[in-house]
Amino acid sequence: MQKHPTLNGYKINHEIGAGGMARVFDATQISLNRPVAIKFLSAELYAHSEARELFEKESLIIAQLNHPNIVHVIDKGVSDESIPYFVMEKIEGIDLDELIEGAQVPFGKKMDIAIQSCKGLDYAHKIGIIHRDIKPANIIISQHGVAKVLDFGIALSEENDDSKTKKASEKNTPTSIVGSQGFIAPEQLNDYAKATVVSDIYSFGVLLQRLFCTLPGSSSSQKTKTESLSSQFNKLPKELQTIISQCVNPDPDKRYQSLTDVRNKLLEISQGSHITKSKLEQASEDTKDLSDQFKLLDILSNKKFKRVYLFQKKSNSQLLIIKKRRTQDINLQVTKLVSSLKHPNIARIYATAKSGEHNIVVSEYLSGGSLSSRLISPMPLELVLNLSTQICSALTFAHNNKFLHTRLTPNNLIFANDKTIKLTDFSLNNESLSKSSEISDYLPPGKQAISERYDLYSLGAIMHHMLYAAPINSKKLERKEKTPFRLERLIDNLIAIDPVNRPENSQEVLNTLKKINRIDKKQKKTSGFNSEEIDSEDEKITTEKKKGENKKQSIQNPGESNQQKWLITALALSITIIVILTIKIIF
Repeated sequence: MQKHPTLNGYKINHEIGAGGMARVFDATQISLNRPVAIKFLSAELYAHSEARELFEKESLIIAQLNHPNIVHVIDKGVSDESIPYFVMEKIEGIDLDELIEGAQVPFGKKMDIAIQSCKGLDYAHKIGIIHRDIKPANIIISQHGVAKVLDFGIALSEENDDSKTKKASEKNTPTSIVGSQGFIAPEQLNDYAKATVVSDIYSFGVLLQRLFCTLPGSSSSQKTKTESLSSQFNKLPKELQTIISQCVNPDPDKRYQSLTDVRNKLLEISQGSHITKSKLEQASEDTKDLSDQFKLLDILSNKKFKRVYLFQKKSNSQLLIIKKRRTQDINLQVTKLVSSLKHPNIARIYATAKSGEHNIVVSEYLSGGSLSSRLISPMPLELVLNLSTQICSALTFAHNNKFLHTRLTPNNLIFANDKTIKLTDFSLNNESLSKSSEISDYLPPGKQAISERYDLYSLGAIMHHMLYAAPINSKKLERKEKTPFRLERLIDNLIAIDPVNRPENSQEVLNTLKKINRIDKKQKKTSGFNSEEIDSEDEKITTEKKKGENKKQSIQNPGESNQQKWLITALALSITIIVILTIKIIF
């Protein structure tokens, strides 16, 4: 019997699972008396340079994954016995492998599990994390029916032949780390380094096959298994067959390129059947006046004073967001103004309505998720400049049309796709809504007058977070690439405590961002180009420009300039006379 590993700060209770690549233990975090699950990876695999690099590079990012459909990683490290480990929240439940083998699961529940799992994986993909080992055993279903994805970034291979493992380790071959047999995409078979988002989509497609088509018993022949699976597959809804077939297409280019698309297709099939009865009743009550025109697909937020639904328009299958908030939380005048205007970086509002003590807002559906979900590591400079320019462009448009945002945070900046971001929630009433810590990190401190400069502070705080993966009052994460001095100076000006020290308007900031963007692009194209030299040169140009403006002003106002010189001369003469008289009196 293998000896249980030890870990400072944790009491190891008993083993709850084991495989060739890892062992999982039930444990207690002593300081908080909190039940946890600890996964210890194979020390032999950690000795492999590729596995070690993967663990060390991604473990910090994985620990920051924050999604209801992903098992949260609390801690990570390497024990005193040189064994790498992850400490995870403990979920009381059953893994999907056991669930589909041990009971008849209703179709609606299967759809619910598929949609939840897809949401968790899609979230991870949007922030650049590839799972690499998607399979039913890595999906756990809690006692409350919540599906959670396990084992991000630690999908290391299981080699049955010790000699092969040793040989692969010595040679550092790329094939030494792979996913699970039967779920791995064809392009990964000979080279693990080719793992991509579409590789995960292939594995998810196989998972859907296993979820909706039950495998016959192990004693059945291969022919019987194949015939049974084929028969079950043909009985599935045609739309679901299409989804699975496209996911598992051998050609990566012919698969879905995003799990967002897969999720939306699954939601269209489900038509709300995955939503619990109580939530469905609440949604029906909230949107009863819209049921003739729209079909409910999903509930995106179900908070006390804010409910957000995903609907599909019956007439043309268009996906739309419908928000319901308290009357005092939404400024309908601003909402109607926004709905009458168009800008590529402002989410479209199609309709507004009042329903009792609540306001209903119908807006465009943006599938890319919020900026807040992507702030777990410093963003590349080019992306920061691109997104900042888009946000500032939207603010400039809004300010020019005489309306402000006043609650600009990463949560209401939503991606339409990987390159385009849009501002939402312009109409929120700042006075009626509380300021949580998540919001206050991006709003000016204290009570400041609402103005363009108020929004500009928020822009600066968001730019800082994008650059350093931390709010302005938190510890910065180190960046691999140097931040241009000009950009740092702009951010410092934007987040100045005194509004007077911030740029005067958003157009001024937009012009500066475009200039920095041009310099950054030129720097990449030109060999030996130095951004610090450019910044220094620009300072000289600015200084000379100011001198020239002052000189020009003197020429334009000669009378005023001569008057100033006469006053200075008179003052100097008066001081001299006073000094002489004082000396005579004393002596």
